[in-house]
Amino acid sequence: MKKRDARLDALRGLFLIIMAGVHVPTPLSHVFQDPLGCNGAAEGFIFLSACLAGWVYGKVYLQGDWTVMSRRIWTRTRLIYVVHLAVLVPVVLIIWVSANQMPPLAVHFSDFLGHPFGSLALMPLLLHQPPLFDILPLYVIFLGVTPWLLSFARRRGWGILLAVSALGWLAAQFKLDVRFIGDPTHLLPLRWGSFDLLAWQFLWVCGVAIGETSLRRQIVGPRYRLAVAGTATAVVLCALLLRWGFWPQTWINPDLFLWMDKWTLGPLRLLDFGAWTALLLAWNPHPPARLLAPAALLGRHSLAVFSFHLPLVIAATTIIQMFVPANAWQTVIGILVIALLFPWAGGWEYHKRRHGEIAAAAAAKNVKSPFPTTPATA
Repeated sequence: MKKRDARLDALRGLFLIIMAGVHVPTPLSHVFQDPLGCNGAAEGFIFLSACLAGWVYGKVYLQGDWTVMSRRIWTRTRLIYVVHLAVLVPVVLIIWVSANQMPPLAVHFSDFLGHPFGSLALMPLLLHQPPLFDILPLYVIFLGVTPWLLSFARRRGWGILLAVSALGWLAAQFKLDVRFIGDPTHLLPLRWGSFDLLAWQFLWVCGVAIGETSLRRQIVGPRYRLAVAGTATAVVLCALLLRWGFWPQTWINPDLFLWMDKWTLGPLRLLDFGAWTALLLAWNPHPPARLLAPAALLGRHSLAVFSFHLPLVIAATTIIQMFVPANAWQTVIGILVIALLFPWAGGWEYHKRRHGEIAAAAAAKNVKSPFPTTPATA
């Protein structure tokens, strides 16, 4: 079995740290908000998950058949779905009881509190997603349709799928999906979540395509590596200069920021993320494993860490908004939320390792000796 790539785990861990830093409103939030330019942790988390899905399940598909591959994917999808509800439902029930004593919670979950019974009925259908609880439903939906993506790509290639997916993203830029669906919230307490499904599916399809294609060939061949890296670097540097305020404001048309919308995955946001992806694929860096280890620990247990960070963020945000501590104490609270992710991931690491040791010992015990055991003779 191929050893896990610590670089991918470290990237996922980095995205989890950025998410936790952004979600808690502290003076550090601005630093963590889109630190790499015009894109943030959500893009990286979804895209990297898609790449890994394409690589892992594409490999299963190559070695087996559609039934084996789809069963593996839907087992994982079911786990994420159950974890999402296991975190969400207790949180909203606690808030239902305590919101009157904690005004920030009432504001954050106002849609739920307005129609609690209807919202609870819609949550298992992923049709009511409170703020911060909309990434896992996105993951569930995209992962759930991945078997058909891999099946179609095997028969027809990725070209048609990517073209159709790109058209869907383009439709989302002109709000065609919103115009088509209308506003059904006057009938039901629906809350789709902040992410535009039609826009973000393009990121997922691209990730799955790259992951599956990497099983058969290099994504960026040696012949084009320098040109790709040079072009991508130019885009990345421009976005970094813009993000950190090094471009003179007089050079920037305010309408430019409309092209960086996060929820519809605006064109400049997508361009910058694509440039980072192309740069890393062409460069293919290998940082020291020791440097990657802390973030990789979080990445190896990304589902557990992400789920744990949600109630932590809600509790920390409520404390900050209710008591309004000084900026220094707000910063301490934000750092504490991030710090708590590491022992949580360490506990899961220990549990997984211990479980593996017990399973290995049981397997060794059940292996029969190749030599017959006979009583010793004098």
